[in-house]
Amino acid sequence: MTKEADEVPELSESEQAKIRAEVRYALIAAREARPPEAPAAPRGRLAQVLDFLSNGFVLLLVGSLITSVLVPDFQRRYDNRKQQVALMQDCLAQFLLYSNTLWQEYYAVLPLTQRVEIDEDVYLQYVSRIAEIKLRRYDAYAKVVALSVVFQDDATAAATPTVDKALKDYAIRLNIVSASIDRWLTGLYCTPTTRSHSPCAQFDPTFDAFDEHAKIKAQAVEIGNRGTDDVAAMIVRRINQQ
Repeated sequence: MTKEADEVPELSESEQAKIRAEVRYALIAAREARPPEAPAAPRGRLAQVLDFLSNGFVLLLVGSLITSVLVPDFQRRYDNRKQQVALMQDCLAQFLLYSNTLWQEYYAVLPLTQRVEIDEDVYLQYVSRIAEIKLRRYDAYAKVVALSVVFQDDATAAATPTVDKALKDYAIRLNIVSASIDRWLTGLYCTPTTRSHSPCAQFDPTFDAFDEHAKIKAQAVEIGNRGTDDVAAMIVRRINQQ
């Protein structure tokens, strides 16, 4: 093979320019033939908010707000509610102690139902015993009233009876029964049955110890059972609402 056969003939300037023009034309045609790209769809507000919240600085601010403001506020509300429930429970316990003094007073004089009259020594002995019960009652009631303040924020006070009012009504009814016991004891002492005269300046000649005590029993059962249950149930409902 000769040297002339191995050599590749060079293109002329005009031929090279023609090839370059054809390549440029082919590129332009290919670009024009490609469909235009669709514009990016606008992002929704939620996506924008999520992008904003995912920012590290924003997360730092939100975390600081939660730990410095929201968490202490929730803790304070929880502690206040817990303390309020504890006070309500104490009020219920004191009320039950207060209501129990009625039965203490009732059963204190029960042995005297077997008597038709009593002398001065027995009378003074039972008066002293009942006085001690009354003092415990007054102490328990004072604690109940002090603790009942926790119920005075009742938002339904205009529509339903309040605990404070129920306690006052209960106390009035209980004191009525207690006063009946006092009168019964005095009648047993002052009304002569086997004695020739009464030790008291005045007495009720129609006094009957058995009948009067039966009336006291009915009053004590009504207020000591049903009345106590009604007030206690009201307090428990308020506790469960917390």
